[in-house]
Amino acid sequence: MKFDASHAAKLVATALVVTAITQLVYVILGGGGNQPVAYPVWRIEAVSALVVALFSFVILKRNALVGGCLAVAGIFNVIQTGMGLTMFYQLGYGGDTDPNPIFFPVLRMSFFLYFAAKAALGVAAITLGMELWQSIRDGVWRIVGVLVGLAGLVALLLNVAAMLLGLGVVPFAGAAGVVAAVLTAFTLIRVIQPADTRSLS
Repeated sequence: MKFDASHAAKLVATALVVTAITQLVYVILGGGGNQPVAYPVWRIEAVSALVVALFSFVILKRNALVGGCLAVAGIFNVIQTGMGLTMFYQLGYGGDTDPNPIFFPVLRMSFFLYFAAKAALGVAAITLGMELWQSIRDGVWRIVGVLVGLAGLVALLLNVAAMLLGLGVVPFAGAAGVVAAVLTAFTLIRVIQPADTRSLS
């Protein structure tokens, strides 16, 4: 069996769901400033994001915009989680004393990449939602396409706003991005079917 875009879509979709779960776990368990919680979550998220980044290039053959957006999101997320793993606590985050002043620009850059990744996911969701809506004449999947597209639009707007305004809108932008990631994952599998793809030689 040859590896084609439909197989890549399933891997990317699974990885997107895993990244969404890790972010929910991080919030629920209070990962901020809690190294024993943050490190395992970030490691899982980094590996999942790497899967998204790598295998999205296969999807480029089927849909260049979707594949490109997912690859960008994955790459940014790998860098962002890598910054958390290698810089945050090393610069005194979560300690008993004030962190190193360098920590704050590092934190802002990390979140800027986080917002950019979620904005890219928003574009992917809009594109997939439109394709799903246009490819089906009626039925529930047509409605799903509209909902996915709207969720992507909200994620795009909120995360672009967060890129411009800073950390004040983190909860709203992050939540919209997580929703868009999950909806993108399920729509990706529906839209990219084996019959629509060409096997890699």
